[in-house]
This record gives sequence, C-alpha cells and structure tokens, in this order.
Amino acid sequence: MAALRISDWQGVATALVASRLALAVVGFVGLVLLPISARHLELLPDLGWLQMWAQWDAEHYVSIAVNGYESPAASFSNVTFFPLYPWLIRLVALPFGPLTEQGAALAGLLISNIALFVALLYLAALVARDFSLSVARRSVLYVLVFPTTLYLSSVYAEPLFLATSVASIHHARRGEWYRAGVAGGLAALTRPFGVLLALPMLIELYRQRAPLHWWPAVLIVPAGLAVFAGFLWWQFGDPLAYMTAGRGWGRGFHWPWETLAGYINGPLTMFDWPYAWLDLVAMAAMVGLAVVGWLMLPHSYSAYTAAGLLLALSTGVAWFSAARHALALFPLVLVLALIGERSRAFRWGWLILSALLAAIFMARVAVGYWVT
Repeated sequence: MAALRISDWQGVATALVASRLALAVVGFVGLVLLPISARHLELLPDLGWLQMWAQWDAEHYVSIAVNGYESPAASFSNVTFFPLYPWLIRLVALPFGPLTEQGAALAGLLISNIALFVALLYLAALVARDFSLSVARRSVLYVLVFPTTLYLSSVYAEPLFLATSVASIHHARRGEWYRAGVAGGLAALTRPFGVLLALPMLIELYRQRAPLHWWPAVLIVPAGLAVFAGFLWWQFGDPLAYMTAGRGWGRGFHWPWETLAGYINGPLTMFDWPYAWLDLVAMAAMVGLAVVGWLMLPHSYSAYTAAGLLLALSTGVAWFSAARHALALFPLVLVLALIGERSRAFRWGWLILSALLAAIFMARVAVGYWVT
C-alpha cells in the first residue's frame, strides 16, 4: 500500500466514519417515521440503537456462529451461507463469555467494520497503483455511498469478502503470488464468488511471465472452497450439501434467458421476491458496466467481473440481491469512478442518485423491510 500516504489512510477512516454516521442518522429517522415491519429482528435487545445493522441475513450468520449449521434439508437452511464470517464471529465472541445471539451480533458488527476499513485501504492502494490517486479516492467514496453500502457495515459477509477479494487482486497485480492465493482462498471460504479469483490470478501469472514455481499458488484459491466442502462432508456426509440447501432458496442452474423470461412474465414488484424491479435494473446496469469495463480496466479485473456476472445470471430462478452482488464485483464500482473522473455531470449525478438510494435503502432496512 505504498501508493498511499498516512494522510490518505486517515482520509479513508474519516470518510468511513462520516458515511456510517450519516447512515445511522437516516436509520434513526426511519425508525421514528416508518412503521416497524413484522420481520424486524431484535438480535441486540440491550443495544437497540444498533438493531438497524443486524437485519435479514444477519439472523443466519448469528445462528451459525451460535448454534452451527442446520440440516441442508431444512426449509431455508443456513448451509447456503459460507462459513468464514460466522466462524470469525464465534472466534471473536467466545472469549467474552457464553456465546449469545447478542454477543455474536455485536462481534459481527465489529468484524464487518474492521473488514470494510481494510477493504477500502486495499482498494485505494490497488486503484492508485493502476490508475491514479484521484480515481482511488473517488472509488472509495463511491463504495461508501453505493446504494447498498449499508450491508458493508451490517452483520453480513459482504465487507469480509470485499476485503479478501480486493486484497487478492492487489497482491496478484504486485506479483505477490502466495499472498494473493491466501487472500483468494479466504474469499472462497466467505462467499461463492471467491473461487473465481483464481481467474485473475492466472491471467496475472501469465501476463507477468511468472516462473513456473509460482503457479501452484493459484491452487490456494479453490482450496478455500474445498475446506467448506470437506466440512460439509464431515458434518452431513455430503460435500455438496451447499447445493442441496440452495434448492430450498430457489438457487440452482438456470439459463439467463429463462430467468429473464420470468421477469418479463412477472408480476414485478419493487423490492419483494421473486421478481423485483430493483434486481432487474441492477443486473442490467451491472452487465452494461461490465461491457464498458472491458475497454477501461486491466484484463484480470474484467475477467473476474465477467465470470462473477455469469455466475449471478445463471444460478437462480430470479436475480436475487443483484444490487448487493455489485459490491462483490468491485471493478464495477471502479468503472463508475473512472467515468466520474472524466465527466463532471456524471460525477455529481451518480453521487446524488447513489446517496439518495443509499438513504432510502437504509431507512427501509432499519425498520425490517427487505431491499435486496
């Protein structure tokens, strides 16, 4: 991270704290003005002012940390959630006494925000190296005001995945192969997208003409997925239990045009399942940015983005949480930053639109309503 000065690190920290305080204020306003959803979770009963950051999928991560995985045959089984984040929650919370849901949720918030800070530092260093310090700062800003940025400070695995995935590509671009492999392996143990980091590693190994003795480092990435499969085999006698559980969530292979037909036939809703306008628009925007990215980004960035989009397009009866997946495919945010660097109108237009959506989504999630 030599491309960044200490003052830049402090700038990242200042922007992070300021953006989270702004989101918290919006969340409090939502709690005052909006009706509380019947689905609202109370995982932090003694710290109610933090409840807004522990909604929806937080319940599953906390459940895994406290009680472990349930049967993959159960309805909406938590086996569909990768283990590194809940394992870290358990590791952090256990030294402070008997593990409770509140303790696990609090540990999750701590891990998420530390991971987000690390992710932003890596992102700034990566972008400053490959583009400019100005684009690096804009990329950090765009992540912090992204419409679904609230999930990066919530009890969700997104910030941990962002940190490990950006770190993997950062180290690969620097030719630090085993560091890249370890970071990619941790990402593969955090979310399904993680195993795809082997692709940019391979591209960088070839581009940099790395000696053959460095190439085995790429095997560390799928090793992360293999650890999860091995754990499932030990726990349930089925290394593919993740896929079994996923069917209960409507996941599984579907041709993208079949899924698109479902949206065309509808009916469409704004936020709810299965066919939401937000997911459809987000997926279309992601595809458009990925196409533009081929002209603006290094090939390793673009290949990772394309592979991630192909996975997202093909693994569900609907494109659930598409707007949140954009956070995993961070080169899409970099494309926005590069366009913003060149166009003042786009720069301010996207910043205002993104911040407005982030505020609306924060207010909804704070009172327990689904967004993405």
